[in-house]
Amino acid sequence: MFNFDLQRFSLGTYDPKKVIVLFGGVEITGFAEDSMIKVKPMSEGSTSIVGAHGDVVRTISPDNRHEVTLSLLQSSASNDVLAVIYQRDKSVGDGVLPLVIKDLSGRMTFVDSQAWIVSNPEVNRTNDAADGGQEWIIHTAGGILFPGGHE
Repeated sequence: MFNFDLQRFSLGTYDPKKVIVLFGGVEITGFAEDSMIKVKPMSEGSTSIVGAHGDVVRTISPDNRHEVTLSLLQSSASNDVLAVIYQRDKSVGDGVLPLVIKDLSGRMTFVDSQAWIVSNPEVNRTNDAADGGQEWIIHTAGGILFPGGHE
């Protein structure tokens, strides 16, 4: 007979409907099918160099900026919200807003109190609605990213 230890296998569940994004207190909705949200550091956390004798010096970067990409369907009402925030920021300069991204089906969290939209997205319209989404690029002044796993 086979003796299986069922306790050593774990199952995590990811539910994309439970990933929330709040920008300036407004919930962003209507995400694209393939890539919804990307959060990436804008610099390496540390770098190192090696000397002629093999000595290594490591430098920890103080740069905690992040680039966040939100991929929305072309039909998403959040495109309108982000467009207004961006245009107002360009004209008045008050578009630096808090950003919160939280996966409620897991432990991934990103927060920063200072985030802004870099530019209008590239607009693409074809005969297929799936090809016509908008990618909004947001930069942050710092931010805390906890990649976390799933429940």
